[in-house]
Amino acid sequence: MPSVSTRHGELSDFLALSDGLSIARIADILRCCTRTVRNYAAGRTPIPWHRIELLRLLTKPPAEPVPVIQQADSGAAAVTANIDPDPNAPDVPPAEMLAWVGVHAPHFLSSQRSFAHYVRGWNVVDKIRRAKTEGTFAAVLARWRELAVELPKSWRSGRIWSDTGPPAYY
Repeated sequence: MPSVSTRHGELSDFLALSDGLSIARIADILRCCTRTVRNYAAGRTPIPWHRIELLRLLTKPPAEPVPVIQQADSGAAAVTANIDPDPNAPDVPPAEMLAWVGVHAPHFLSSQRSFAHYVRGWNVVDKIRRAKTEGTFAAVLARWRELAVELPKSWRSGRIWSDTGPPAYY
């Protein structure tokens, strides 16, 4: 039985998400060259998981509404939390923790494990509570709305990301 790779995506997912798009458009979306896209489509090159997730985010609308952070101006974040709520902090939902970490330390969003480590180690819940009290949390949410579009483009594939588990967002 072949092992499932958390580092690479499936060719079938790539082909389904890129259906109807030109090779040049896919290369533009993924910020790579057209030769890379041709190699992905032909199955000659493994497709990094972040490239498939980027296509999923940018080409297909969600089938059902997914809870996201609602900003004061009714804009919604493009990335949603894929983590469990903290039972010790019911007033700070996972989406707000995701926004905080995404703005201040986005490299910790590469896996749920590293995200949880950062949230615990840097006491993110208290920082969010303090920012809400001081009225500065709205600026974090506004910055997160901008970063959430660019975030999936920043992931790299390679040895450092192998066996890290699922990301803290989808």
